[in-house]
Amino acid sequence: ITNNMAKITPFFTSWTTPSKSASSSSTILFESFTSSSKSNQSTNHEEKQGTATTSNNSNNKEARIKALHTKLTTTFNINATLLSTASLTSITSTSGYNPSFGKSAIKAYQSYLKASALSSTTEDVEKASIRTARQIDFLIKQHKSAEASWIRHLDDTTKSRRNFPIILVLDNVRSAFNVGSIFRTADATGVSFVYTTGITPHPKGNGREKVAKVALGAERVVPTRHFDSTKEVVDFLRRGEEGEKKWTLVGMETTDRSLDYTSLSYPGGVVEGNAI
Repeated sequence: ITNNMAKITPFFTSWTTPSKSASSSSTILFESFTSSSKSNQSTNHEEKQGTATTSNNSNNKEARIKALHTKLTTTFNINATLLSTASLTSITSTSGYNPSFGKSAIKAYQSYLKASALSSTTEDVEKASIRTARQIDFLIKQHKSAEASWIRHLDDTTKSRRNFPIILVLDNVRSAFNVGSIFRTADATGVSFVYTTGITPHPKGNGREKVAKVALGAERVVPTRHFDSTKEVVDFLRRGEEGEKKWTLVGMETTDRSLDYTSLSYPGGVVEGNAI
């Protein structure tokens, strides 16, 4: 019997071990289910909290915009609606910055509206709005003062500027000073229109200050428009959109096939650039 018991004992031990393992597995599964349930509850809570935070940020943004617009209109007599439109236009189009407000004032307005600044700021809305309104008012006045400092002398203000049937297309000219010089030459020679493309500094965009420093007011007299690429302006001129005439385009380049520019039959458009 003793020998049989000795033989039976290992079997009994091996038989009881899975039972303990199964119990342990059940415990682990139960704990895993409980943890998963808590995790789901935590996720749902975080989602609700995130939604509430987004809603609060949205409400905070609207309140800040309303406060700023009120200060601009009532305290400084600035048309906040036009400023908001100018800000949006400078981002969504290639027309550049509205010269009525200037680049710096529009940039200050955009900085105030940035979502990153709105979500992290702890400054009181009333204080932030009046501070920004003062800054925008100062920058607009500074811009107008700078514009007025360029005095343009006219022999006879009753006569309109005489134009000739020729336009210029500046293809990615990098130097703002060269662009300003071209505007002065265009004014002196009666060029009808100057189109700028790509990275070319222009009177309503980046590099405006440098262009104005050399152009000395010619950039405000010669009509101009900016395009994102040279292809866009070439297609625009060839189609003759917006009631415009179709132009014959020529490129200024020294090659074996180049012709004397005086031998061209105008109206025509001269494309130059892709250089410094």
